[in-house]
Amino acid sequence: MKITTWRSQFWWRWVAANSLAELLGLGTVATLGYVIAIRVGEPHGILQATTSASVFVLLGAFEGLVVGWAQARVLRLRLPGLTGWVRATVVGAAVCWALGMAPSTVMSLGQSTEARPPPEIGEPLRLLLAAGLGLVAGPALAFFQWQRLRRHVPRAGWWLPANAVAWAVGMPIIFLGAHVSAYTTEPLRVAAGVGAALVVAGAVVGAIHGCALLWLLPPNGRR
Repeated sequence: MKITTWRSQFWWRWVAANSLAELLGLGTVATLGYVIAIRVGEPHGILQATTSASVFVLLGAFEGLVVGWAQARVLRLRLPGLTGWVRATVVGAAVCWALGMAPSTVMSLGQSTEARPPPEIGEPLRLLLAAGLGLVAGPALAFFQWQRLRRHVPRAGWWLPANAVAWAVGMPIIFLGAHVSAYTTEPLRVAAGVGAALVVAGAVVGAIHGCALLWLLPPNGRR
């Protein structure tokens, strides 16, 4: 197989795997999170806040399981000896969700039931903060994957900044999808908007760090 051919096929498979995995993994998290919010409401007190955070960390680990499994299936086409990728992705995703949930959990512990709601954040600032979150969460997730990748390819450290860029671009797309309920309350439209955002975000993230993989992976697939 010509190098240009395998690179093209690998990249498209990688993009598709990440896109579908985020739809399933993060879509499940969003759905269950919505159900929990409707049934339980905003957490108050130490027990409720920590329980809520723990549940979302577990859901985040599920997202990591789905994404890691999908990525591993594509990666093994070029790195048949790769092991532990799914487990590394699960751990990385759980760590990212724990870091992401920490500020809101701490803030909820300091709020009384009669506290005023926080002020609304404008859309540009919201997206900027989302990009910043992705810039930090990307390498945190990729760190555990890098520990597996470096055993098979040189220059594997570039996997960390590649994920920083990928998630800095992808996270604002996810936030836009999460905010679709501000424009419509029809359940089917909300679900369609969120689903579309997850598909696009997964594809964009996969496209960006997939380009880094094309540079990192050996052409003969035997590292």
